[in-house]
Amino acid sequence: MNNSNRKRREFILKLAKTLGFAGGALLSPQLLAKRSESTPTRLLSIKLTDKEGDNKQRLIFEFDGIVKRSVFSLHAPERIVLDLKNTSLKTRLIKPTSKSSLLQGIRHAIRNDNDLRIVFDLAKKADASTKLHKTSKGYRLEVTLAGDASAKSSQNRASQSKRNSSTQKSIVRREKKSSLARKQAKRRSHFIVAIDPGHGGRDPGAVGRKGTLEKDVVLKIANRLKQRINQQGDMKAILTREGDYYVSLRKRMEKARAQGANLFISIHADANPNRSLTGSSVYILSNRGASSEAARWLAESENSYEAKLGGVTVTGKNKTLSKLLLDLSQSATIDNSLGLAENVLKELSGVNRLLRKNVESASFVVLKSPDIPSMLVETAFISNPKEERRLKTSHYQRKLANAIFHGIRRYHLAHKKNEAQFA
Repeated sequence: MNNSNRKRREFILKLAKTLGFAGGALLSPQLLAKRSESTPTRLLSIKLTDKEGDNKQRLIFEFDGIVKRSVFSLHAPERIVLDLKNTSLKTRLIKPTSKSSLLQGIRHAIRNDNDLRIVFDLAKKADASTKLHKTSKGYRLEVTLAGDASAKSSQNRASQSKRNSSTQKSIVRREKKSSLARKQAKRRSHFIVAIDPGHGGRDPGAVGRKGTLEKDVVLKIANRLKQRINQQGDMKAILTREGDYYVSLRKRMEKARAQGANLFISIHADANPNRSLTGSSVYILSNRGASSEAARWLAESENSYEAKLGGVTVTGKNKTLSKLLLDLSQSATIDNSLGLAENVLKELSGVNRLLRKNVESASFVVLKSPDIPSMLVETAFISNPKEERRLKTSHYQRKLANAIFHGIRRYHLAHKKNEAQFA
């Protein structure tokens, strides 16, 4: 699959998550179709025509040809997004003159090479309506922004209530809320990596010839990887287990999801009856594993289990949309998992020989989260005497952790760059 198609599919998934299932009608075949290859329509001018108090504003867009458009809202902060198919910008964006106006700013981005996205930054929640008219010179699009009149009065009542609150109990409550909000904002600003040291507790994993336990080695590597990740200002690492205790495979997935993980990395040390076998390998979820997990999620949603998928509740009320959203999510996740795994495999080749030069696929349970890119790393063969000796040393554990980190970091930086167009 080429990069353009993957980006288009990821955007549709993000749109579905933003709107929830109420926006299911927007997931039409037209949105999934290939864009027109005709000459782009040009946006020639933008005018802010009138203002009714601070609650309503109208913008006029002039085009030299017909234009296909779609409009939707984003929140926290409040934004209206106008997508213009096969359109180029041939004018300057205007700047609102009043800081108290509904419209606070306008910005744009190019999507899919020749589509134009215009974002209206708002002072408060608002609805948008559009009307397209044919003119002697082309087409005119009127965009009307209408703010929620009740929002301001509601905010005023809330502010007055806060001002009248003078007891120590109210002050303490507000301070707790503020502290929680800061912590949540800090968490959202980080790219969270869930690191899963395999086995633990009553499950020792593989055992080397000299008695080295896989569960101990992978925990040390995981801790070194966590330390390396947490040195980055925009990244944060969490562990599915922090000591020698047993955690079920499903529980490991649930811990990652509960922490809002962006990636899931499971670390292991392979074993084989053939003690001469050596090398590192990396696995992602196979298509068979994805299909079985999709069936499990859909079955749970039909039994009224509220399965959360990227912030959207998957229920059995709309089976077609549930399946579409799940298919989109799984496909995008597997694509991202492959890109991540290829980065890590390349880095590991500089530390250890590779058992296989390509990323492998398997139905490991810990890789089955439909919306979190996941991979399983077999660092080395603990059953091989030479690799067992190396796995026990802090020097080699650090080298493996650094290699995995560099692969993750390269993926994260590329991911941030690609996501900028959706801001």
